[in-house]
Amino acid sequence: MSFRNRVATVLAFNTIPTTVLLVLIYTAIFSTVLVTDNLPAVPKHTRGLDLDQAWLDLHQVSARPHPFNSHANDLVRDYIRDHLGDVASQYPHVTVHDDFLSNASWATALLSTKPYAVYYEGNNILVKVEGTDPDFREAGGFLLSAHFDSVSTAPGTTDDSMGVVTLMQMVEYFAKNRPKRTVIFNINNGEEDGLNGAHAFMEHPWAKICDVFLNLEGAAAGGRPIMFRVTATPPLYSWTGNHVPHPHANVLSADGFSRGVIRSGTDYSVYEQGGLNGLDFAFYRGRSRYHTKYDSIPGMAGGRKALWAMMEGTHGASLALANADAMHTQNGQQDKPVYFDLFGAALVVFSLETLFVTNVVLLTAGPIVLLLLTYSNHIVRLSKRIRHRHPSHANANGSQRNETFSERALAVLKKIATGFWGPAKFWAALVVSVGLQAALIVGYANLNPFIIHTHPFLVFTSALTLAYLTTVLVLTFPLNKHGTTLAPEQQKLSILLQTYVFTWILLVFSTVALRKIGIGSSYFVTAWNAVVLLGSVVTYVEGTTSARGYGPEYETEPEGQRFVRGIRYEAVSADEHGQQTPRIVDDPEPTEITPLVRRERALPRPVEEEQGAIGWWILQLLLVVPLPVILVFHIALVILGAMNQALTDGNNPVSTYGVASILALFIILPLAPFSINAHRLLTSIVLAIFLLSTLYTWVAFPFSQEAPLKVYFAQTVDLSTSGTTIERVVTALTGPKQFLTSHILTELPSALGKPMECYDAPDKLGLQTCTWEVSDELVPSPGGRKFNSSEVERPWVSSSVVRTGSNSALISVRGLNTRSCILQFSNRRISKFKVIGDGDKGLQTGYEIPEKGLEQIRLWSRDFEKEFEVEVEWKDGDTSEQDAKGRISCGWAEYESATVGGGRSGGKIPSLEEILQFLPEWAVVSKSNAALFEARRSFSI
Repeated sequence: MSFRNRVATVLAFNTIPTTVLLVLIYTAIFSTVLVTDNLPAVPKHTRGLDLDQAWLDLHQVSARPHPFNSHANDLVRDYIRDHLGDVASQYPHVTVHDDFLSNASWATALLSTKPYAVYYEGNNILVKVEGTDPDFREAGGFLLSAHFDSVSTAPGTTDDSMGVVTLMQMVEYFAKNRPKRTVIFNINNGEEDGLNGAHAFMEHPWAKICDVFLNLEGAAAGGRPIMFRVTATPPLYSWTGNHVPHPHANVLSADGFSRGVIRSGTDYSVYEQGGLNGLDFAFYRGRSRYHTKYDSIPGMAGGRKALWAMMEGTHGASLALANADAMHTQNGQQDKPVYFDLFGAALVVFSLETLFVTNVVLLTAGPIVLLLLTYSNHIVRLSKRIRHRHPSHANANGSQRNETFSERALAVLKKIATGFWGPAKFWAALVVSVGLQAALIVGYANLNPFIIHTHPFLVFTSALTLAYLTTVLVLTFPLNKHGTTLAPEQQKLSILLQTYVFTWILLVFSTVALRKIGIGSSYFVTAWNAVVLLGSVVTYVEGTTSARGYGPEYETEPEGQRFVRGIRYEAVSADEHGQQTPRIVDDPEPTEITPLVRRERALPRPVEEEQGAIGWWILQLLLVVPLPVILVFHIALVILGAMNQALTDGNNPVSTYGVASILALFIILPLAPFSINAHRLLTSIVLAIFLLSTLYTWVAFPFSQEAPLKVYFAQTVDLSTSGTTIERVVTALTGPKQFLTSHILTELPSALGKPMECYDAPDKLGLQTCTWEVSDELVPSPGGRKFNSSEVERPWVSSSVVRTGSNSALISVRGLNTRSCILQFSNRRISKFKVIGDGDKGLQTGYEIPEKGLEQIRLWSRDFEKEFEVEVEWKDGDTSEQDAKGRISCGWAEYESATVGGGRSGGKIPSLEEILQFLPEWAVVSKSNAALFEARRSFSI
């Protein structure tokens, strides 16, 4: 074997080199992205932050559940206030303010299908670190925000105690290292009940100092935090360069919020509505533990490394935002950014407008370039064909032979069939892939819809291997048994051009979405189209330079050799040096040279002809495959981490599995032009992986203690008109029907043998709510001072309703040992309301009452047992003689096991304690509403 043949065996475009290089590239990409997606180690030098102290503070702040409506909340507030007070006492430029004056009212429909209004009395802890530049002491400041309340069913380690202790460290850091701009800290309360603390902050004078913010949040249970969203490009530059060593961000999450795919809210939206620009930095993985007892120090993922990840990102971005002018928007600049990180090492940032212009250039210039190259390549090949082509085809006697009509027709049909299959290969593979992926999605949705909850990567592996199998098997399927197929290099070019057309179509849709609704997360389509265009250009250059596989020897018989149509057989000819060369000819009818024994096998092409050009295909593969695979796999990890456990929150499994399948297909399609040389052994291995992963995920149990099923608890107490007699207590539990009724309710003593009413959950898609009445032993208690000095039992809910006009009334309400009450109207829509004692400032700008009016008014006081007096008006059209009806309720969130060690006030919820005790180990309970139980009474005006 010559040296060239030895090199060709290793580097030419044939089966072994192609398969090895593809395996190496995909292995390198997958392993690198997965490794860099882990939490980075804590460095020896923590940049002036005290991680040990923050870790100790975290144990105190998240020792137990501490919702706004609890006495444990006051203990947490006192701890934070005392720590910050000690810091402020040492530095004159640091001021701590207890905001017991800011009240706010607004109307909204956040996380609800019914419009409602909120009145909230805040008790935020505010800190001001005065900057060194006098120009930025009253304006141009920087806001850092986190909330210290938790939900009633979770200690809140991730949501949001890690954000709070991070801010406690940043207060101390800026006290010691005074920034250029004034920094305001809003460590707020009441976020979990409707972003209440952020609304209250916007009423405080210090809110007017800030023009940019960084909000810290936790929508999961530990892990790696991500830059959720950003209002404009300039603040995002604080996340680049040397500011943040390990950035994790993707515009996909911002698009999810803007399109309503992510049904959640953070204080970010309040600050944005208030005219500030800024960032939302949050934990997002591990939704099954979010808002449950596992959102704790033992239950969170990552431990100290997760805390440091938030501290490191906050520290780096805060230094930039507090000192660099470029991070603050100028002259109302509001350009939206496109951003994503690469391997947790660099953040790529550019504007939506830049992406749009790039798309337009690619959509217009790309096809023109390829058409010109196609024409040039055709001219070059035509001239070479003319130089090499024999003037005529001769028969055995040397005379020219005319083909019959049937022979010509058969030849035309063969050419049409062969010509059709080449341009249709990619599209056939795409159709088959989409069809089988759809079948896989239906299989998961019907057989085991929640398996992605526990095994997201196995599900993704199933979709990924199926995409590979359908792509490779269809593209390598031979059209006819005589092997009249194009050379591998020409097949590669054909499939590459079809891939280009596909990405061009995708680019059209992504450009329209970008322009119409501002979707920037399709940036990977832009990159994919660009690299396929480059790969196509290189392939045309390869063909133009007569690289092997493109030359005229693949189209015509070389001059000086006999060409005979018909029966194919092996013949031997001698060259000028007398060397014999085997070749294949076709014989139409027996002649004097016809072998006595007919042989119909084809000889393989010589090595150098079979393997094509050395090196060209490697360059093309390196151009076409790695970049889109890297970008899409980064996106896949973000989506799998955020969505895999969202089904138990009420989401459609078809959409969840559908997204996974689409991403898997996009990861595989870049290798399509090179898959014609994929080795059968690799295909067999992939097939085995597909069968094993699919079969396992179709039959495995979908929940575990590490990834538990979340069910939602609520309880209602119907009171008599006096408010002192309990008429009925009903417990409600919400979860997936197939597990709720057969695995969970059957384990609860209070539900056994009781009449059960089950119905579709109104606010959680795909889930079911079951209710049952409980006995006297499981009646909850609000706690507090149950008896006054005369030992007369006090009502849980005290209220009065007085009509003050044809369409107005004054309603007063007070709850025993609670800060929260609600006015609900059933046959009237409220057009105006006012809380007595709150002045005449009205509703916050941008949160006006909708035209159809309100169904509900939620009242929150900073003190327990406050009496609310509310003036309400309903629409003038609602003046029928029928009474205005509704109900008054108050809510409670304290129970015995949540107040161990502090915050105990006598509150009890025995039904919740029962569920905590009897739930299977693979299930965990969360709250359905702000109140774990509410006591209500009806009214009529």
